[in-house]
Amino acid sequence: MITSTTPPAADPESRLRPPRYRIAVAVAALVVLALIASSILNYVFLDTIPGRASLYGLLAVALITLGTYILVRAFNRDRATRRNQLIRAGVLIGLGVLLWLLVIDVFLYTQSAGPGVAAVCALACLPTTAFGLLVVRRMDRNHKEPWRLVLVAAAWGAIVATSLVVWGETIWESSAQHALVPGPGLDTSLAFMAGILEELAKGLAVLLLFLVMRNDFDDVVDGIVYGAAVGLGFNFMESVSYMTNLYSIFSPEGQGGIAAGIQWYGRQVLGLFFGHATYTAYIGAGIGIARQLPAMRQKVFAIVAGFIVAIAGHFSWDAWVNLFPIQNTIFGLVEIHLRTLIMTGPFTAGVIALLLFGIRYEGQNLVDQLRKEAATGQGAILADEVPVLASPWRRLRQRLQAFNRAGLPGYFRVSRLQTAQLDLAMERWHRERQEIDTPLEAEQQLRERVIQLRHWIAA
Repeated sequence: MITSTTPPAADPESRLRPPRYRIAVAVAALVVLALIASSILNYVFLDTIPGRASLYGLLAVALITLGTYILVRAFNRDRATRRNQLIRAGVLIGLGVLLWLLVIDVFLYTQSAGPGVAAVCALACLPTTAFGLLVVRRMDRNHKEPWRLVLVAAAWGAIVATSLVVWGETIWESSAQHALVPGPGLDTSLAFMAGILEELAKGLAVLLLFLVMRNDFDDVVDGIVYGAAVGLGFNFMESVSYMTNLYSIFSPEGQGGIAAGIQWYGRQVLGLFFGHATYTAYIGAGIGIARQLPAMRQKVFAIVAGFIVAIAGHFSWDAWVNLFPIQNTIFGLVEIHLRTLIMTGPFTAGVIALLLFGIRYEGQNLVDQLRKEAATGQGAILADEVPVLASPWRRLRQRLQAFNRAGLPGYFRVSRLQTAQLDLAMERWHRERQEIDTPLEAEQQLRERVIQLRHWIAA
């Protein structure tokens, strides 16, 4: 059996890497400080159930943050140390998730709906969120993102982003209600609150992913995938929160289950992609565009533009939703769908347009690099393989043919070979554009890995 090594992610002596990591450390430090300050202020001044939850949940957030950092860096280690790193990351993330679930159950829902209802609501949202993540990941037809990074993005949206906004939204809402009378002014202020604070909290995940794992962040398509994944994670936790809250409100009347079910449909079915996933996808798109821009001023402009569009989309929904009340009739079911389509549909259509453009642009350049690699005659990519690698359907057909010959092992072997070949083409593309900081030896190691996998399949 042939073993292969994963190429290093970056040259330790690179002059590009240290500034990027210093920015990432600074952003992460600000996030941690914001979480600590928010939690302490919540506990001391608000003395509410969410305040205690955010305070006691700090340890869970710290464990998950450390675990995800070790996880994403583990795949840039050699095989001898990768396994130990993955075990450590798994233990830390597992402990963090269990602790967070305990905090959520005990402090958020026990005194209102109860831990049993909270568990049922979470279980109801898991399949739809998993489906959303599967669809989002498969949107990149040319070069799919690693599951580990997609799940890290979703976890940030569900745990860290929701924790970041607790104190800010509480202060903003209290100040607005004190200064403004109920009406359009108050509604507009609260809409700005949700758009600004929630999109900033979610967007930090995509920005950190770009800074830490820049070589796995290829272009606008990757940005949309990671941004949408963060949005789906945030939507998961927000759905559970609204479902349990409304259950506790309407349960004395015997309507708790119906109220929670309506929230589930509105957020996990109708709003699964028409909502947080759309808004944060714009932030990811801006960062993805910045990935391939040469000048720092252009990069900053693209990132800021992504945040502004995301905030605008989120604001438009929260600001206008009160102007389109749903009638308590059968036609109200139609109105719910029309309202979502009219108010969020244009923003979702914009994301789809960016995605299609990015896929086409990425695909054209990958085909060009596949042909150039085949022309070198080094054996990593053959000329007759280029049309197959350029088509997702032909790649699938090739994997299915391998499955018919050798079962699942054959399917996965061919899948690994195709992925390695596309990785090589992507590496060549970034190097040609001078937007990658890995040494040239990394490209050669990718080439050797492809050849090893080819020999492994032939054997």
